Amino acid sequence: MKQTFGSLTVIPGPKNGKYPFCNAIYIDDEIQAVIDPASDKAALEQLAENKTIDVLINSHYHEDHFTYNYLFPDADFYVHADDAPCFQSIERLMKAYGFAEGPESDAWRDILINSFNYQERVPAKQLQDGDILDFGKTRLQVIHTPGHTPGHCAFFCESENLLFLGDIDLTPFGPWYGDAVSDIAQTIDSVHRLMDIPAEVFVTSHNMGIVTGDITDLAKAYLDVIYEREEKIINFLSAPRTLEEIAEQWFIYKKPREPREFFMFGERGMVQKHLDYLIQQGRAARSGDHYYRV
Repeated sequence: MKQTFGSLTVIPGPKNGKYPFCNAIYIDDEIQAVIDPASDKAALEQLAENKTIDVLINSHYHEDHFTYNYLFPDADFYVHADDAPCFQSIERLMKAYGFAEGPESDAWRDILINSFNYQERVPAKQLQDGDILDFGKTRLQVIHTPGHTPGHCAFFCESENLLFLGDIDLTPFGPWYGDAVSDIAQTIDSVHRLMDIPAEVFVTSHNMGIVTGDITDLAKAYLDVIYEREEKIINFLSAPRTLEEIAEQWFIYKKPREPREFFMFGERGMVQKHLDYLIQQGRAARSGDHYYRV
């Protein structure tokens, strides 16, 4: 069910915004805008038909956030400068995901174009941290929260005490940082930064939806998932292990999931980030293709 806060309306995605959907925000003001149009297709189609959408915003470059961008071809497109290249070139997007050339890369490119409607698009505005987006009565502060992607952004509406968290979604699954350009340390810093924002209403892209009140415990539990994954991996490094051997333990997703190729991509990518992070901390080392704890 849609919920409205001043001029901001949350358009929920199917199944509480569960992937491959997300929750979108419509801004009904002097300047009309939509953030992350990958929620309910019918609602977004109606919005496109009945309203003149002036501005289209993506919180970051992931496919489950840009699915219905194409419904708003005449809107000025805003995205953070660090993620902008991924919209300007599908090859840059593929590189950011971490797909090398080959059958797997070709299949994923086809999915992005045919299932998620990817279209190359040049931003009218490349967002920066601290930008104030003025829609009339409504103003949003851009909060750069990298880690999930380099240009991931949250948006704070002070007049409504509302913070759109994007994919820092506070779910029990925990943070996702499986792209080639994702970063665990940045993810942790971004969560801490958002916890300091004096909001009372929090809108997440997935599953949790709208959360009110104090999110301290949710955010702590969300970050604790990172440390739980880390401990499982470091314990498994009691003997030298390859990346593939670690990924086959499914420490991230907890069990094999289908389609296997899709979920193994995420598992492998996040395990690699943990290994890099453990090496940075001096808790692990690498010799050839094997990793071990120190």
